[in-house]
Amino acid sequence: MADKQEVEKNSEQTLMTLEQLSQTLEVMTHVVDRLKTHLTRQMSLNAELFHDEEKLRKAEAEQRAESVKKLQQESFVVEITQRDMEEGTKGKKVVH
Repeated sequence: MADKQEVEKNSEQTLMTLEQLSQTLEVMTHVVDRLKTHLTRQMSLNAELFHDEEKLRKAEAEQRAESVKKLQQESFVVEITQRDMEEGTKGKKVVH
């Protein structure tokens, strides 16, 4: 009879342990699902940020190219002259 009671007690403990494990697994599954959702959002935000940075880089490159083009169109010549201070030379030197 003592064996029968002990077997029943062991069976109840086993059932309780299995129930606790089941609850633990449910909680862990919920946590993993939340982590997956969070990671998916982060990846989406990172992709969007990368896309925005790429657009910004392209816009800046286009703006630089446009500035260079304007500078090339508005080129000019600077004339530098030097007068000799020595006696006897009255000529003018021009550098282009």
